[in-house]
Amino acid sequence: MQRRARVVLSAIGAMIAALGAVPPAQAKILAQWVQLGPDGTAIVRAIADGACPSVIFDGAAVPMNLRAAPGQAFGNVKPAQFPVHGCEVVAPPGAIAAMLDGRPLPLPRPNPRRIVVFGDTGCRLKTGDPWQACNDPNAWPFAKIAALAAAARPDLVIHVGDYEYREDPCPPGNAGCAGSPAGYGWAPWNADFFAPAAPLFAAAPWIMVRGNHKDCSRAGEGWFRFLDPSPMEQDCRDLTGDYVVRLGHFGIVVVDSAKVKDGAGPDSEQVPILRRQMRDVLAKIPTNAWLATHKPVNAMLAKPGDPQANIVSNKVLQAALGADMPASVRLYVAGHIHFFQAVDFGGARPPQLVVGTGGDNLEPMPSASVAGADINGRIADRAVTYSGFAYMVWDRLEPATWAGTLFDSNGKPIDRCRLADRLLSCGS
Repeated sequence: MQRRARVVLSAIGAMIAALGAVPPAQAKILAQWVQLGPDGTAIVRAIADGACPSVIFDGAAVPMNLRAAPGQAFGNVKPAQFPVHGCEVVAPPGAIAAMLDGRPLPLPRPNPRRIVVFGDTGCRLKTGDPWQACNDPNAWPFAKIAALAAAARPDLVIHVGDYEYREDPCPPGNAGCAGSPAGYGWAPWNADFFAPAAPLFAAAPWIMVRGNHKDCSRAGEGWFRFLDPSPMEQDCRDLTGDYVVRLGHFGIVVVDSAKVKDGAGPDSEQVPILRRQMRDVLAKIPTNAWLATHKPVNAMLAKPGDPQANIVSNKVLQAALGADMPASVRLYVAGHIHFFQAVDFGGARPPQLVVGTGGDNLEPMPSASVAGADINGRIADRAVTYSGFAYMVWDRLEPATWAGTLFDSNGKPIDRCRLADRLLSCGS
């Protein structure tokens, strides 16, 4: 009887000790996604309100590393508040399955067969610009677009840049944006991007392109804390260079054009910098690739102040990249201009696709014809432009042949395209 009592007391003591050893509640995960970086790396990223969690790769727990601590000093940027932890861990090569916070993470697949493309997704709150109704899902449809794109079950998402536009406080009495956070810190970043992107984060890995609103004079801190694929730095810097995302025999060349000057010419001092950065990665480009950059290399838009004239975007990028671009690069993908545009050059250079239609205030279409126009020294054989909220889904038919569908913000097909090698045709 005494022995039994001792056993019971011992068991009770063990339970009390175990209860005392229960770890504190895990930090809340505010956002989680998989981001593709250079040389085949897949990076699991998370934002938490406490210590960084662990990711379960193929049944084994791997602790995430702290990328950016709350209030961590970061130089050469606008003041902003980030009371959250930025966390990251590189997925082990060959990992098949990953879980974070009880939810599966979409690891990359080689040779993706379905790719979603869009950009310029934030809601425009800026003194001097038309105030966008962030509270109206039709006036700012990014949440709808993200959910619809997730339902398409893509293998890859390419965001061509510009995620957070809520720079200035909503004017008093404006119901369309009432209650919106503003500035460059965590609250506007979350409202503009992380919260509405959640369904699409769960559907596929992403390639994140840096946009001009993420340069060091604006929301650069959030870019480096959360989205830049390289290790966290101590200070914000622009023109950070290029890298190649490799997915089997297919690749995406990613160019940081956030600070490339829109109005400069081919003699700009930026040309040799950008040319050198491209030459650093030329040997890594696979035999079938696209190039993703925020600012278009060869697009055309209406001239500000003169709607009857067009101007070229961007002369600096074409001067820097054009001469060295290998034949394996079949398409330029960009945003920055808030409309859809597809420009084909008859195979003489990669065609240009612009999908800056993800949610921010739209821009008018060029009034003059783009087809037949001289764009950076080449005549555009064919061109299609559409001004409306939209996202694009590309399906691979053959290694270098793709069928693309442009969907509006309600999921209705509005245009169809075909990319065969370097020939792009749109118009259904």
